[in-house]
Amino acid sequence: MSSPNLRTQLVLAAGLVWLYSLGVGASYWRQSRAHERLEAAFQQGLTVLATLPRLRDELRRVDQNGDQFLLSGQPAWLERREESLVRVRAALGELEAAAADPRARASVAEADRRLTAYLAERSPWISRRRAGRLTPADAAAAARRARELDAVAEPLNELANVNVADLRARRLETEEASRSALRLILLAGAAAAAFVAVMLSRALIGPVAALRENARRWTLGKPWSFPPPRGAGPEVADLHAAMGEMATRLNAQFEKEAELGRLKGSLVSMASHEFNNALSVVGTTVNLMKQTEAVAPTGRRADYYLIIETNVRSLSLATRNLLDLGLLESGRFAVRPHRADLGRVLASAAKALQPIYERKGLAFTLEVPEGTPAAKADPEALVMVATNLVGNAVKYADEGGRVSAGVSVEKDGRLRVYVSDTGIGIAPEDREAILTGFRTEKGRQTAAGFGVGLMLVKKILDAHGTALEIEGAPGEGSRFSFVLPRWDGPDDQLFV
Repeated sequence: MSSPNLRTQLVLAAGLVWLYSLGVGASYWRQSRAHERLEAAFQQGLTVLATLPRLRDELRRVDQNGDQFLLSGQPAWLERREESLVRVRAALGELEAAAADPRARASVAEADRRLTAYLAERSPWISRRRAGRLTPADAAAAARRARELDAVAEPLNELANVNVADLRARRLETEEASRSALRLILLAGAAAAAFVAVMLSRALIGPVAALRENARRWTLGKPWSFPPPRGAGPEVADLHAAMGEMATRLNAQFEKEAELGRLKGSLVSMASHEFNNALSVVGTTVNLMKQTEAVAPTGRRADYYLIIETNVRSLSLATRNLLDLGLLESGRFAVRPHRADLGRVLASAAKALQPIYERKGLAFTLEVPEGTPAAKADPEALVMVATNLVGNAVKYADEGGRVSAGVSVEKDGRLRVYVSDTGIGIAPEDREAILTGFRTEKGRQTAAGFGVGLMLVKKILDAHGTALEIEGAPGEGSRFSFVLPRWDGPDDQLFV
């Protein structure tokens, strides 16, 4: 059975979110209803608490006004008594309307019954006093025998107790509703989050993670032989198939470029080898001609020999760089570090380039302090590095300028090899580019070349675990340097 696509799963997720929202809404409604009941109970309590004192005061006024009428016979006291009775009836009505509990309504009814009984007891005495058939002595006696109105208010005390109990119950109910709503929301949220997490993990996160792992394991040039991720939806399966097609195209392009690279390397290697052989023959022939001269050449004839030797050395250096670069790229050039005398390395490079810098009239300085320790490096590879760095300095230095090469000891004990010149300099933004074969416009105008010398230097130094550092600015010359560790082994295997 195939997995549902992402659109179907999103619809399911939306439905789950809707159900979650419905549950949250129901919880909110339940909590709101509990709060409404609590608020109603609170309002009822306030009504009872505000009405009871007023009712008691009016009851006392009814009793006092009745006694005053019995004692004085003045109708004004009877009118005041009737007004108080109206307010008492109104207060009892408010209490009855606020009483939601049966016990509270029973308390109000009992208070009303006792009030009626009290009024019935007092009515004959009031009627006799109104008719003038009650003497003051009888009226005083009747007032003393009158029933106290405190008994009327006694049932209302129970009403206050019932209201307080109801308010407490409503508060507890509201708290429980809040807790229930919170539990429901948390449980629904946890269930929704777990469902979404499982769904996304199975349909998207897991398959995508598996696809990413397959992409990491795949190597250029090898077929895309991974099966589709388990549980993947149609979209992820299509992505897996597209990645397989992309891998096939990349492999085809890789094979094509590799074949072209091998062909180019073979052609360059063959051409460089033949060119180097021819230059060796030319150089040897020139040396033989110079040595077989009856008289040492002077004047313009000596200049001609110097021009030939200089150009042969330049072409030989360029050809050797191409050959060595090809060996490095093919992995056939191995760096074997052992004890290397840096002074002799720099001297060998300077000697090889002597005809070139002498022809340009450059002042060359070799700065290697006496007692400089040996370095741990491949001497033969370092000769190529030094020859290219010195040759680069000589090539871009102005005629009559200065070139210096030397060694200094760093604070941490490592040895720094440097070559500096007073040539055209290099801008900071071009320092990385020139290590990849890039040549600046100023460099192309100053000297010819392929730009592979510094590429070769970088690859050899990378193999030594160090980096080429470049300093200087346009028009202010350049300084190329790198550091090497000291040789800490026996004093044999010294490079000569």
